[in-house]
Amino acid sequence: MKKVVEKLKAEKAVIELKRSEMQDRQSEGIEEAYRTGKRIAERWVRKASYQELKDAVKRPNAKHDANYFSLMYSSYFTSLEKICPEESKRFKWVYNDAFVNGWREEVNNIWESIRDDINQ
Repeated sequence: MKKVVEKLKAEKAVIELKRSEMQDRQSEGIEEAYRTGKRIAERWVRKASYQELKDAVKRPNAKHDANYFSLMYSSYFTSLEKICPEESKRFKWVYNDAFVNGWREEVNNIWESIRDDINQ
């Protein structure tokens, strides 16, 4: 009976190790997608139209912003595919949310830094 319990504990430890490794790989993939999204934001801002830029900027009301972001999500990704096809293709089916969220965060940072210059 002791051997059976030890064998089951060993199998459980192996399963937990595999699960941990899988989660580590996933979190690394998510971080890479997020960093890539942030990295291509500047290139996207340079090539995007003023309207595309205004659409990507966060709205003052958080609920409205969340609804608008989910509505425009496919449009954002289509725009990214046109301007940055290689990076977009890489994250089209996997870690897409992290990629777009990183991109949008950096677009907002860029917008905040240039907003006064544009509005003058």
